[in-house]
Order: sequence, then C-alpha cells, then structure tokens
Amino acid sequence: MYSRTRSQFTPADYRFIAETLSRDPSQRRAIVRLTDDPVCVTSMLHSRELFDRSMTVPPLFLSISPHLFFYVFVYQALEKRGVDDDVVDYVAAVCVEFRSSASFWHLARTEGGRALYMVDLLNTLADADRAQQYQLRRYIGNATLFLTGFFPDFIFRRSQDRSAPPLTYYEAIGRSQYGTAAGESTAYDGDAAAVLATLAERFVDIRCAMNVYTDAYLSLAGRGRTLQVLQRQTKTLDEEGLRDSLEL
Repeated sequence: MYSRTRSQFTPADYRFIAETLSRDPSQRRAIVRLTDDPVCVTSMLHSRELFDRSMTVPPLFLSISPHLFFYVFVYQALEKRGVDDDVVDYVAAVCVEFRSSASFWHLARTEGGRALYMVDLLNTLADADRAQQYQLRRYIGNATLFLTGFFPDFIFRRSQDRSAPPLTYYEAIGRSQYGTAAGESTAYDGDAAAVLATLAERFVDIRCAMNVYTDAYLSLAGRGRTLQVLQRQTKTLDEEGLRDSLEL
C-alpha cells in the first residue's frame, strides 16, 4: 500500500471523519475505534459526505489537514476513472507538496528565482547522479501533473496568446518522466513503482479528471464557467471529462 498521504492524518482529521459519518455518539465512538485500521479508514474516505462537508462555505477544510482535504478531493475527482487508492494517495501528496508556490521556485534557475522552465529541469538531469536523476524525474512529473491538473487555463491561455507550449507538451514530459522513474523505483522507492507506472500510462486521464473538479469546485481564478473556460474545456478535455464537466 502506498499511503504517504493517509499516514499523515491528524487527530482532528479523524474527529472530522467520525463527526461527518456518524448519526449518534455511539456511532461516532465506533468509527473512532476503526481509525487504527488503514483498510477501514480508506473505505470511509470514499464517502461523498466527507467531500460535501469539506467544500462548505465558509470553507470547513481549513479545520482539517491538507492531507485529508486533498485525499478526499482527489478521490472524488478520480473515482469514475477507476483509479486505485494508491494512485489517489500519491496525487494527493503532490497536491499537498505544491500547494505552496515555494515548491516550484526552489529549482528555478533564472535570476531572482521566479521563472520555471521544464527545459531547464530536463537539462539538469545530465549533471545529476542516478539517485538525483530519479528524484528529479519524479519532481518533474509531479510539477507537470499539478500544473496541468490545477492550472490548465494558465497553460492554455499562454499557448494561445504567446505561442507557449500547450498542455500536450507538459503531458508528454510528465508521462516520460514518470515512466522512466517507474522503471528505476525498485532501487529507491519500491512502493511507488506501480503508482508511477500508472501515472505514466494514464496521465491524460488523471489530468482531465482533475480539471473537471477544479473547474467545478475550486474556481482558482474566480472565473466560473466563462466562455474562455468552455473553450479550453472543449479543446483539452477528453470525451469523458467534457461530459462530466457539463453534468457538474
């Protein structure tokens, strides 16, 4: 089991789960007793009630850890795609890592450290030893997954207005780096091998599913369903994602 995110839940997270899923004090106590069982916890995390309660206004997710919030969010986004919980756990961990912009800029190579180009990161691979290459490949895969999953409008707009690389460019890089890292994982992080292989194979599936839920529930740019968003969705979502975006 790949459980880097689920292993970081706090006592407050477990109280949130118990309070949300219970109907009376006895049920709440019973749920709390089950939180020592990872299989039971994972099953409870599938509840739509947790997602609905975490998305209330004002945002109740501020009282729980980012690990719980992103796990529940990513699970709901990927549920229809048939992605297993280990992949959900990994993607949630990526969200936790990159929720702060500092995770992007610490590898920026331009003066002032405020520009990040994938080509620079790819060129850095040549100067790294094998272990560093493995970690850098995962970082590049993670960065491209987060950018394309949560900020597709930024990438799409730049590609339209400035002839910058399109989403497909980042997808190709992410798939390639995850695929290479998957083959090397047995030497550094065996638990991640199968997850990285899935991310390489299904990068576009996962990116599209994240776009749908980000558009519907997070409104990161506060833009709602504008004509620009609809244009981007039409051109960049797969058939399932476009259908889901119209339903939510």
